[in-house]
Amino acid sequence: MKHRFKFLTLLLVLFTIPAGIFARESKFTKRGSGPLFWNMYQYNFRYGTSMPEDVWKKNIDWLAEEFLPYGYDMAATDGWLFNLNSIDQYGYLTKYDSSWTYGLKYWGDYLKSKGMRFGFYFNPLWVPKAAYVQNNNIKGTSIPITDVVGTTKFEDHLYWIDTDKPGAEQWVKGCIRTMIDQGIELLKIDFLGYYERDYGTNRYIKALKWMAEEAGDEMLLSYSVPNCRNDARNEIIYADMIRISTDCDGGGWWFISDKERGQVNESGQGDKYRSAFDGLIGWADIIGVKGQTIMDPDFVQLNTLASDAEREFHISMLLVSGSPIGITDQYNTIVSGDLKFYQNEELLALNKDGFVGKPLSDDLWNAKNQIWYGQMSDGDYIVGFFNKEDNEYDRTLDFSEIGIEGKVKVRDLWKHQDEGEAETSLSYKIPGRSCKIVRLTKSE
Repeated sequence: MKHRFKFLTLLLVLFTIPAGIFARESKFTKRGSGPLFWNMYQYNFRYGTSMPEDVWKKNIDWLAEEFLPYGYDMAATDGWLFNLNSIDQYGYLTKYDSSWTYGLKYWGDYLKSKGMRFGFYFNPLWVPKAAYVQNNNIKGTSIPITDVVGTTKFEDHLYWIDTDKPGAEQWVKGCIRTMIDQGIELLKIDFLGYYERDYGTNRYIKALKWMAEEAGDEMLLSYSVPNCRNDARNEIIYADMIRISTDCDGGGWWFISDKERGQVNESGQGDKYRSAFDGLIGWADIIGVKGQTIMDPDFVQLNTLASDAEREFHISMLLVSGSPIGITDQYNTIVSGDLKFYQNEELLALNKDGFVGKPLSDDLWNAKNQIWYGQMSDGDYIVGFFNKEDNEYDRTLDFSEIGIEGKVKVRDLWKHQDEGEAETSLSYKIPGRSCKIVRLTKSE
């Protein structure tokens, strides 16, 4: 019955969004699965301040050496925007932090020289205080910047714009274009739910539309903390990637599975699900539709997990769901031996293929939600048997549940071993906080 209800809900969404548009079509969503990248979040969270430029460079160089050969091809900034005094004549940022020696264009070029891409954290609906004080005209207009500022601030040094005011569209699109020109290919747009709360849904939708129009195929748009009201009917039209759970904070198993587990926020304000695994289950049939929008359960900090089994679980849940892997371990914090979990080429093949799997159940309290499945482009099936409980449990899949007929060869993607053939089902005893990921190939 629940699946039927979700199907009817999706039909309602389809016929009530703007004519001819269902989801943002870009090269990023068409790819299927999310990007593989590194982000500075861990440093900023631990120290409560923005990462120094020399630490940023050391991490980029480490990424190029250890991760780029495996497909991790982007480095990104994140939050803690305390020092935003470096702006151009139109009020747009030229540096991540004014204490840095080099600007965004320099770092975009540096990453490109390494064969990598540049991701950046900012919201085009923000006006830095320095731009407000400078108060030049918005690019391409005779409208002063202060004329588009709204009645509320996000923070003392960041003003919201009001998308109902003349010049607002030019400000938003100019912000996106300036970032693209500086080499930025992913933009993490945070606190979108706050804007919708303070300025209303109609103004919010206009902002999303303008960003998507300007970004086109040149920039991946990643939404963070959107309200996703009415089954994310507005967000899936315009986003490439959407956060589906709360911040990873200090990481650990708590963030993956135990953070207010099973609780659902139905208020329409803020994240609907708290833990990453709950978010993946709850949004898989709506946001996580292949070719539509990428689910983002936030960052990975393998150095905060207690066992290798937990590390395998975290990486597996991301790759099996088609989510991004956003590494935030650093060159000097990663635990010795953890590189191999990020570098499992048999599992990374899922991301390369654009694989997006689904759970057998979207009920947060049904153990079937811990069995995920999907097909590779060559027809092979991927099945993930997860156990987020503390104790060992059986996990059984009848092939009829996912449409498999006939014998298949079974390969374990963590053990890198062939495990014979199966014809009607698979059943495993999965230890607590563990998983088993298998690839099923039709027998000749």
